Amino acid sequence: LDSTKGVMTDFVSLFGKTLYQEGKEEVGTAAKLKDKAYVAIFFGAAWSGSCKQFLPPLVQVYKKLIEEKGKSLEIVYVPASVPGRTPEDEASFKEMMGIMPWLAVPLHRRPIHKKLTRRFQVRQIPMLVLLDSNGKTVHRDITPAVTHIVEDADGDTFADQFPWTEKRYTNIKQMLGESFLKGDGSSVSLKELDGKYIGVLFSANWHWHCRRFQQLLEYMYEKLKSEGQPFEVVDMDFSAEMRWLAMPESSYELKQKLGEAFRVEQCPMLIIIDPEGNVVTTEGVEIVNKDSEGECFPWTPKPLYDLFTLEPEILGEMNETVTCVILCEGCDKDTKALVQEQMLPIATEYFDEAKASGCEAGILFFVATETNDVVHQLRVSCEIGEASNTPQMVLLDIPDAGAFYVYDGQSITTDDIRGFLQAYDEEQLERRELQEDEEDAQQDSK
Repeated sequence: LDSTKGVMTDFVSLFGKTLYQEGKEEVGTAAKLKDKAYVAIFFGAAWSGSCKQFLPPLVQVYKKLIEEKGKSLEIVYVPASVPGRTPEDEASFKEMMGIMPWLAVPLHRRPIHKKLTRRFQVRQIPMLVLLDSNGKTVHRDITPAVTHIVEDADGDTFADQFPWTEKRYTNIKQMLGESFLKGDGSSVSLKELDGKYIGVLFSANWHWHCRRFQQLLEYMYEKLKSEGQPFEVVDMDFSAEMRWLAMPESSYELKQKLGEAFRVEQCPMLIIIDPEGNVVTTEGVEIVNKDSEGECFPWTPKPLYDLFTLEPEILGEMNETVTCVILCEGCDKDTKALVQEQMLPIATEYFDEAKASGCEAGILFFVATETNDVVHQLRVSCEIGEASNTPQMVLLDIPDAGAFYVYDGQSITTDDIRGFLQAYDEEQLERRELQEDEEDAQQDSK
């Protein structure tokens, strides 16, 4: 028992101590997932026509893998928590479980549905996430395969592709090839990129929007180079005028695999990777537009941000991710330091958990130590008044129709923050919606 305890802890913490099984009600999570090489999380909903279309072929694949191929796999269904949609009721849940031969997080455990939906950044359903036996993400989203599985009613092709490992390697440098071209046509080896942060650029020289972005990137590139910063750009499109490097035309297949791995649907797109080949951010275009001087280089993610400094790599994510903010711009120096000291441990917990599982953080954490336009707008939109000598905490869930929640406790300790987040997951907080600044509203109406 002890030998499986560490492995099972990840799944028990993910799903809870029990799972629902048709005909048996609730069964032990650890016992059911013991020795499974892979566990897939199926996010869906009874009201979704796409999910109902996806289910029959997925059942076919599941049976082929388990009964015919003897694969060590289990699927766990999670009713997705979707903003603006009524949570699944018991009748709908039972209807779904009557179709699915696998397990599910019990219907009454809605806080876990919500937490998992947030943790795995569920933007659309159906969505299938694949984990290994340690709870680490093997594939974050097999959604692109949904079309193929629906077209392949017998599930043979999809089953043959198991375990559906992600096309994106852990080390992105391994996907770039062994050599690159300079603008003068000379060659540079991959070895010369050792120790450097790399911007992988998907662009098109013939497109005016891409050319404009290239001009902005060129300015930052030259500035970082002049400062001796370890930064290089690798372009997918060669040009004799470019200041950086490009993959050669003969690397067509590598370029195609990179495009598929990052699901490049429009240009320009800039991926920043660190010297070890790990993805720092896919929001490189946003970075160049917001941090044209490169002051925040190398833009590596961190557990806790200051809303005052406006790190460009994270701003865009606030609109898509639950965000916890403590505003303390009116407080003295010691109070500001204490607020950050109390928030950092729980921010680090979420950050490390996401990193270990191969996911993006399910919650972003900010303090606001000084005021600026964003901090002012936040106070106006949340109707929490002017800054004072007392810290204030709010939780933003902008994807949920601009929802936000205000903390009304007397103190803000690490435990208070954790309790606030737990109350949010358990839907115990008063839900409000962001208000538009009157000045902005008047400008929009003109």
